[in-house]
Amino acid sequence: MGAFRLGPTELIIIFVFLTPGIVGALVAGNKGRSRIFWFFLCTILPLLIIVIIFLNPTKEVDGVTKQCPKCKEFIKWDATICKYCSSSL
Repeated sequence: MGAFRLGPTELIIIFVFLTPGIVGALVAGNKGRSRIFWFFLCTILPLLIIVIIFLNPTKEVDGVTKQCPKCKEFIKWDATICKYCSSSL
């Protein structure tokens, strides 16, 4: 029996489909969304990466986003003033 080897065509196909899936999962995770769900969506439809980039966060993510105590909008983790209500944090 011979060893299982991937040819250049198979490697290109894997790279073309897995790369958008991984990027989509990372971006979704930084916005408090399901990494697994967005991995599969972006693997099938790579242009959904554009959609996830423009979606608002759904929850606080340590080191990425936090919620303003006054207006409840999500802002960058290191912000000292809310860009929506201008309250001091």
